Amino acid sequence: MSIVLVYLVILGSVAAWWLSRQRLASKPWLEAGPGLALQPAQPAVPAAKIGLIVLLAAIGLLFALLVAAYAMRVPPDSRQSLPDPRVLWFTSALLALASLALHAGRAAAIRRERDAVVLSLAAAIAATLGFLGGQALAWRQLLEAGTGSGDAAGAFFYLITALHGLHLGAGLLALAALTAQALRATGTEALRLPTELCAIYWDALLAIWLVLFGLLFRTPWSGLVYALCSPG
Repeated sequence: MSIVLVYLVILGSVAAWWLSRQRLASKPWLEAGPGLALQPAQPAVPAAKIGLIVLLAAIGLLFALLVAAYAMRVPPDSRQSLPDPRVLWFTSALLALASLALHAGRAAAIRRERDAVVLSLAAAIAATLGFLGGQALAWRQLLEAGTGSGDAAGAFFYLITALHGLHLGAGLLALAALTAQALRATGTEALRLPTELCAIYWDALLAIWLVLFGLLFRTPWSGLVYALCSPG
């Protein structure tokens, strides 16, 4: 369960850093200066962004627990059928492309370029659908190879990848609604925050997928994940 502890330590460190940036520990009434010369208040963090961060923290903990359970139940030297690695690398690149497209859309919203925002959102949707299609192809290859859910490795593979796909599917619904809003909008002011939130969500799911990819498909960094999950 070391990987869960590492995750919680990282999460706590990020939370502490964020709280320090909010000046929650400051005591302006004790600060020197003429009169009550307080520091200018920092812009408040939108409630939607805080809510998304809390949601992503919970999602990350869920996958950390699943990864720890997988690594403890499935030995690193166990043999299992794997889909075509070229499909997996290509789909991983598509998910990274979707994340980059959303960041490009956020930048376009700041520049007030509505058409560029719509194009970036459409590209993110297409790349994400390509990723999910590639995952379906990988499932088909495993089923044809006789890898079922009767063994621990097969059961964990289907569970973990299905959960990741469901989270992406939920994100696609929000992304489709945002694209429809962008098509109707005359400006980009109302598109900035939703596009940024989508970019953060996709970044988190990309990071989670890279860990899952390294563990499930025996990439060079899977040894690190197994080391973190070892009982000792």
